[in-house]
Amino acid sequence: MKIYLDSIGCRLNQSEIEIYARQFRAVGHTLVPTASEADLAVINTCTVTNAADSDSRGKIRQVVRAGTEQVVVTGCWSTLNPDIAAQLPGVNLVIPNVDKAHLVPNLLLIPEENFELEPIAREPIPGSRLRTRAFIKVQDGCDNRCTFCVTTIARGSGKSRSIKDILNDIHAAINSDKAGDNAAKEIVLTGVHLGSWGQDL
Repeated sequence: MKIYLDSIGCRLNQSEIEIYARQFRAVGHTLVPTASEADLAVINTCTVTNAADSDSRGKIRQVVRAGTEQVVVTGCWSTLNPDIAAQLPGVNLVIPNVDKAHLVPNLLLIPEENFELEPIAREPIPGSRLRTRAFIKVQDGCDNRCTFCVTTIARGSGKSRSIKDILNDIHAAINSDKAGDNAAKEIVLTGVHLGSWGQDL
């Protein structure tokens, strides 16, 4: 299957899209640079500002106009506005943030154990250039309830990734034997509230 991936917003969203890319490739799917070439598109939305909301809706409409057969929407905007996202013409599925860690296995109906990511070399997502920095997701969500912050509502409570999973992602990004010229020169740890990493482990 041909897959188109796109993300609006923060480094955390970018790291999630890179994880999806590795997962799709790990089970034999091809990433394509444009939505018009794709059988399936996954759009990771943002809601941190009104402009991000608008960009998210615009990106979804653009992908639908391109003629992609299946359009899956996830991320903060669609989590806070699931009914609006689901009613956009051409959207087949809305996956809330609480379920997005399992997005690829659930879409493909493949057990998560089947995803062997380490042998997959780091490559740019088609249509974008590969950054020299690799964004590595170490945690998600936040337990603070700042009155001005909608992200904590969209992302839910703080959840740390295990050190093993984080190190696997880092090794995949920097290991020149597997990544070749695509090896990351810099690792950027990302999350909603990095200072809370490990408190729930």
